[in-house]
Amino acid sequence: MYNLPAVDSSFEEVVLYILAWIVLIICLGCIYAFFRAIILFVFSNWKNEKIQAAWSSIRYMILWMFFTILFLFAAPGLLKFMDVRGAEQYTAKNVFTYMWKILSKASLLWNFFKESQEANQYDGKLYYDM
Repeated sequence: MYNLPAVDSSFEEVVLYILAWIVLIICLGCIYAFFRAIILFVFSNWKNEKIQAAWSSIRYMILWMFFTILFLFAAPGLLKFMDVRGAEQYTAKNVFTYMWKILSKASLLWNFFKESQEANQYDGKLYYDM
């Protein structure tokens, strides 16, 4: 498990969570575009419009990956230019650390559903481990 970076106040943490959510949504969109392109290529039957749609999907994926990298490296400088408090904390490493924290909380939610499904497998009662 990763150790979270030392952040002085909750304002920096909120901004890091927002940046991490933005990067996470863009990354999920890129993964979707990649798999969409694969499916379009496989089921295109060599029809030109479906092949063009697949290439378009790949172009958008590459474009959004470029914007994500640009965003990760430009955000600290832009926030420092805007005199946002704690702008030196908004590095790509910290954004990815908070993105990992978001994903780990999502996996805890998955474990909650899995445990509740296993618990009421036989008796049919709802199980909430709070």
